[in-house]
Amino acid sequence: MAPLVKAFEKAHPGITVRSLSLGNREMFQRYETEVASGGTSADAIMSSDAVSWLSFIRNGNVENYTDPNTPNLPEHALLGPGVYSLSVDPVVAVFNKALLPESKQPTTLVELAAMARQLDGKIATTDISNVIQFGATSAYLDKYGEAGWATLEKIGAHAAVESDNGPLVTKLAQGQYAAEFFVAGTVRAFITGDVAKVVNYSYLKDGTPLLPRGIGVTAEAAHPNAAKVFVNWLLSVEGQEAACQGGFTPYRDGVRCDFGLPQIKAAVGEENLTIGTFSPKLAEERDQIVARFNRAFRR
Repeated sequence: MAPLVKAFEKAHPGITVRSLSLGNREMFQRYETEVASGGTSADAIMSSDAVSWLSFIRNGNVENYTDPNTPNLPEHALLGPGVYSLSVDPVVAVFNKALLPESKQPTTLVELAAMARQLDGKIATTDISNVIQFGATSAYLDKYGEAGWATLEKIGAHAAVESDNGPLVTKLAQGQYAAEFFVAGTVRAFITGDVAKVVNYSYLKDGTPLLPRGIGVTAEAAHPNAAKVFVNWLLSVEGQEAACQGGFTPYRDGVRCDFGLPQIKAAVGEENLTIGTFSPKLAEERDQIVARFNRAFRR
């Protein structure tokens, strides 16, 4: 958030932003608790947790604000009444080049599944309780259905599961894992210097779901106008370029960013773009997806 806050406060010196980082579900619960007790809470909330957003919107916690940028945004940018996508962050595959040279690294999730037996114990991903993992898995399955489940089940029989992306990538860099998939795309900005000598990432052509990171002005915001200015700026070209500096993935045309949607489209092909949504069926199918994932990955 630091590059975003710095750039916004420079553009709007009369507004100060205080950013509080919380777990996805925790932030929604905290807002509702603080409002219920009569206190003040966040003016805006940003999260990739689609299921929690659906409940939050349904409970009337979001102001149905239409941003002036809307006509210049793609259709997928509007996630729900008053909720916009700051970015569409991909999950990526990450490899230890010493254990799996670039010439031998898979280019698709199907190829990784075919290599799973020989990489037994050297493949990893995050637990399905992680909102990034759930978002990626549900978007992947929405596109590939039973064929997608077959691929995940082949991998799961030989894979380890970590709670979060931090230990996931750290252990890969240390040599415990050779290949990882559905890793939060924000790691791309940090694979530089000495880390890049050992680790590289790629966009799997059939396994790069892009997860919308929603932001909305809360219904009980103490500073609603300032919050709308902030959201409006985030959706502008200037705001999208600042988001890129923080490792987020901007999607607006005309935005300069090495990690932007055009670069991902070029890597996987437009026909393979899988952009997640905040569809109500995510909540309806969540328990089923979680249970089957846990069986596939021996959880």
